[in-house]
Amino acid sequence: MESAKGIWLALLSVSLMLEGCTLLVAGAAGGTGAGTVAYIKGELKATYAAPLNRTWEASLDALKALDIQVSRAEKDAAGGTIEARRADGTSVKLSVEPAGPDTTTVKVRIGTFGDQEASQAIHRQIAAHLGAK
Repeated sequence: MESAKGIWLALLSVSLMLEGCTLLVAGAAGGTGAGTVAYIKGELKATYAAPLNRTWEASLDALKALDIQVSRAEKDAAGGTIEARRADGTSVKLSVEPAGPDTTTVKVRIGTFGDQEASQAIHRQIAAHLGAK
């Protein structure tokens, strides 16, 4: 009886973990054209169905819309990096890289250890700006 209870609890735990992953993907990418979304080691990565230059501009517009001050932005044909600060002084870093023809990957890291919720907010703004153009 105890082993059956343990198995049931293990299955329930796995189910809840998988449900959480599904919510992350749906919440960060729902209706945005983002192909893949992953939060790994404090960095939220999403791939958008948009070329590099358009995604770069949408990323800058997203930060501006969220009142995040850009301190450095460098881009070339291989991609770019945006460094910024939130009003509370927390660092924000975006890496924007081509992922294929007309697809671009954006990685967002907030602070040293990451902030999943704040990273999702930035990705939602990027997606909104890509949809508006």
